[in-house]
Amino acid sequence: MTSSAAEPTSATPRLTIVVLHAHPDDETSQTAGIMALAARDGHRVVTVFATDGNHGQRPEELGPDGDLVEHRRSEARASARVLGTARIDWLGYRDSGMTGWPQNDDPRCLHRADLDEAAGRLARILDREDADVLIGYDHHGIYGHPDHIAVHRIGARAVELAARRPRLLEATQNQDAQVAMLERPEVSELFAQFEAAGSDVAELREMILEGDDGQIVGVPEADIAWAIELPDDVIALKREAMACHASQTSDIGLMLALPENIYALAFGTEYLVEPGSDQPMRRARPF
Repeated sequence: MTSSAAEPTSATPRLTIVVLHAHPDDETSQTAGIMALAARDGHRVVTVFATDGNHGQRPEELGPDGDLVEHRRSEARASARVLGTARIDWLGYRDSGMTGWPQNDDPRCLHRADLDEAAGRLARILDREDADVLIGYDHHGIYGHPDHIAVHRIGARAVELAARRPRLLEATQNQDAQVAMLERPEVSELFAQFEAAGSDVAELREMILEGDDGQIVGVPEADIAWAIELPDDVIALKREAMACHASQTSDIGLMLALPENIYALAFGTEYLVEPGSDQPMRRARPF
């Protein structure tokens, strides 16, 4: 397990918030706004990546022998500077690849990791940081990727193992909001343009609503505790952090290609589940 420090924030920390993500670049699509707002408010934000991202796309400039893992780490450090993250840590597992890939069987991958061993690595970081909050993923790993489901389990178990049990929050997507977004006139207009250019619009809708394992992405709004609506300048920061992961053109590239108004619809609100809470969804910051 290795670590690196990003640029420190100037504000006096009030809480320490550890955010666990499966791969470098996941932070930018799921929790970048929450992280940027927390850092702006003076909290200490620590990002932990569970895997090295070695099954991501290899940029041409690296050639066949370049170090993809180090390249993706450098992208993560650049993203951290944009968001005001105080520190990056790595749990040290291999990327498991998508559901059904042969890499799922690699004994070094996160999908195959012993739960208590992996959670113990994270718990030691929580103890070192004296963490007040841990943000992981919902029960489905948001969209069913094997590493994302592992992140859910590891996060929940690490809270149990930590000396001081931090508050657990879990990043998710709002199923109801996703369906409503697809019916908005500006999205329908964009899809019409895609269809005219020869794209399969039904397949695009399926990609948005269904996860890696064919199950629905996210959770119903009734299961969500917090909806964090991002101001315009933070949406811009989120987009800038995404651009730091430029090597990942198949997903990050598609997100960045969205028109600004559609990007804001898709990524302008971030959602959190709070296990054990039965409160209705609040449109507010959780800390």
